[in-house]
Amino acid sequence: MKILFVLALFAMFMLLGAGSILGANSQIVFYLVMLVMGIGLAYYAHWFKKFAQKVNSILPLMETDPDAYIAETEKLLEGRRANNIRSMLMMNIAVAYMEKGDYVTAKQKLKSINGGALKKANGAVYFLNLTYVMIHLGENEQALDLIKKFKKRFLSLPMGGNLPRLNAFIQIFEAMENDKWHEATEQMKEVKENWPDKVTGVDYTILEKRLEEHNGSLQKVQA
Repeated sequence: MKILFVLALFAMFMLLGAGSILGANSQIVFYLVMLVMGIGLAYYAHWFKKFAQKVNSILPLMETDPDAYIAETEKLLEGRRANNIRSMLMMNIAVAYMEKGDYVTAKQKLKSINGGALKKANGAVYFLNLTYVMIHLGENEQALDLIKKFKKRFLSLPMGGNLPRLNAFIQIFEAMENDKWHEATEQMKEVKENWPDKVTGVDYTILEKRLEEHNGSLQKVQA
C-alpha cells in the first residue's frame, strides 16, 4: 500500500498546481496516476477479501485443533503484512495457545505485539487477553495494574464472541483480590448459569479452585 500512498501524494502535487512543471501533459499524467491508484485499490480490496475469507475459514480449528490453527496462521504471517494485520494474527495465535493451556507461550506471542500501537477496540482486546494470561501465570500484581488502567476500555468493548466471558473472568479475579469473596461467588454462579458450555480461550478452573479453597477454609473456621 505504500506505493498507493506515494501515488496519492503525486496526484495532490498535480492538483495543487505543480503540474505546470510538466506543461500541457500534466493533466494526462494526473489521470494516469488516478487510474493506477484505482487499479491498485481494486487489487488490494480483492486480495483483502480473499485473505479475510482464509482467516475466517480456519477459525474453527482454534477450538478443535489449536496446533493446526497455529500452523495455518503462521503461514498467513509469511511475507510482508501490514502491522495491524500482523498484530491481529499474532493475537489469534496467542488465543490458540491459551486454548492449549500454554500461557507462557501465549504471553510471549502477545508481548511480540506492540499493544500500545493497536487502536481502540483492538488495543482493549489485546490488554484484556494479556491480563487473562498474567492471571493464569500467577502475575497477579501486574494483572491488577492492567485492570486499573484499562477497566473502562474492557467494559466498553462490544460483547461478542468470548469477550463477555473474558470480562467476567477479570471481574471475578478483581473481586477476589479486593477480598470481596461473596461478590466473586455470586458472579461465578452467574457465569455458570449464563454460559454453561466451554468457550474458546477462556478457562475458569483457576478461579473456581481458588473460590473452593477460600470457601472451604471459611467453613472450617466457622465450624
